[in-house]
Amino acid sequence: MLETSRPRPVPDCQAEIMEGELVIIHPDSTQVLHSNPSAALIWKLCDGQRTVTEIKQLLSEAYPESVEQINADVNETLQLFVENRVLVLD
Repeated sequence: MLETSRPRPVPDCQAEIMEGELVIIHPDSTQVLHSNPSAALIWKLCDGQRTVTEIKQLLSEAYPESVEQINADVNETLQLFVENRVLVLD
C-alpha cells in the first residue's frame, strides 16, 4: 500500500455507525461489512483528500499512547476495506 494513496469509499457505498460498530453496505452486492470503532474512525478519515500517511499522522496525534500500533492497524483496516471492495486507493 502506497503511503501517498488517497483512500475513498466506492460510489454509493452506505456506511452507518450502529451501537459503536461500523456497518458498510456495498452498493452492488448484498455484502455487509461490520467493523469495530477503530475501523469506523479510520473510515471517517478516508475522504479521498487525505493520504494514508496523513491518516496515520492524525491518529497518532489523537492517540499518542498507541503510536506503535496505529501504523499496522491503519494498513490492516485499509486492506480489509479494499479487499471487500468498499474502498479504493487513488
